[in-house]
Amino acid sequence: MCRNTIIDGQRLTFDGTGLQLFGSYIKWWFFTILTLGIYGFWLFNKMTAWRVKHTHFAE
Repeated sequence: MCRNTIIDGQRLTFDGTGLQLFGSYIKWWFFTILTLGIYGFWLFNKMTAWRVKHTHFAE
């Protein structure tokens, strides 16, 4: 999706890896189980923040 997105003439790139995402998933699910599901309400926001953190303008 990032490779096909151009903003103000600059293409976006994504530098996240599956291994990074897997580590985050483990941490997020641990907190969800620990808080009896309450942390699950923040999972979508955490996932979106991770995606935005790894999206940059190409140089």
